[in-house]
Amino acid sequence: MRARIWSVMLGFAVVTAASWPAGAAAQRPGDATAQRPQEALALDMASEDWEIAGDALKTALGIPRAERGPALRRALIAALDAQGTGPDRRRPSAPDYETLADYVGVLLEEVRAMGDPAAIPALMRSPIFGIREAVALADLGPEAMPEALGVATSPESNGDLVANGFLALRVMVELWGGPEALSRDKRTELVEAAALYLNGPGHRYAELTSSSMWQIGAVLSRAMDLAGVLHDPGLRARLEEIAADAAVTRTLGVTDESPPASSLNLQTRATSLLAGEPPNPRPEWVRPGGRLYRPPSRPESSPSGR
Repeated sequence: MRARIWSVMLGFAVVTAASWPAGAAAQRPGDATAQRPQEALALDMASEDWEIAGDALKTALGIPRAERGPALRRALIAALDAQGTGPDRRRPSAPDYETLADYVGVLLEEVRAMGDPAAIPALMRSPIFGIREAVALADLGPEAMPEALGVATSPESNGDLVANGFLALRVMVELWGGPEALSRDKRTELVEAAALYLNGPGHRYAELTSSSMWQIGAVLSRAMDLAGVLHDPGLRARLEEIAADAAVTRTLGVTDESPPASSLNLQTRATSLLAGEPPNPRPEWVRPGGRLYRPPSRPESSPSGR
């Protein structure tokens, strides 16, 4: 539940992050802080002192993206990666949730805009993972799939991370041309990953349901979405079983009283997927003109809408 609260609270960063570094973006070239070597800024961004780290990030944002060197780019990725396990890793000097949410939101926007495969692990473990991160990973190409597949199937992943992995995999399949565009081996791996949860229960169910009923519901719904776009006969048969009988979802650890993915909701989801309705959220929502698209806040921002 703590992980869910963390994700919800940090979700506000999507709206508020753009205003947080405004002062940094307006720095004059003659400011002393603007002239600091990028290597020094990179070191400060790794500081355990939140004030030092935050000030360094604000200064870094005053440097056009095209002019940021390797050290600063690595520092931005590392700073986001450090947030990937949520507030449990924060030290006593951590700021309040609102400040931290803004900090993470800004990092996320900057790392997404890089288009750098080195950012794949940090993006995959973002504490505010959503459709934008899934699309950003898909845009990075085939190198991102092993990471998403790994977190979706690892016994070390909590339910939130497993669900995020399935969301990323589903978006990759859709954006890369469907299951036919994948190699046979890779398609088999994805089918087995979805079946790992949809054909349960197994030991992973005991772990996930004991920690949070919400987690197993989120995992199942995302696994079903992946199954829906893979067009595998075995997975389709399983979706038909789920759609036809609420008792099937109850054997998977979800009851009629388990929000937000009750057995009825999962049945409805399965029925929609079998009818060919595309799962939501949609990748195109974060592209220019989409309902979730945010225009770049600076001229050098990525034109892809990530």
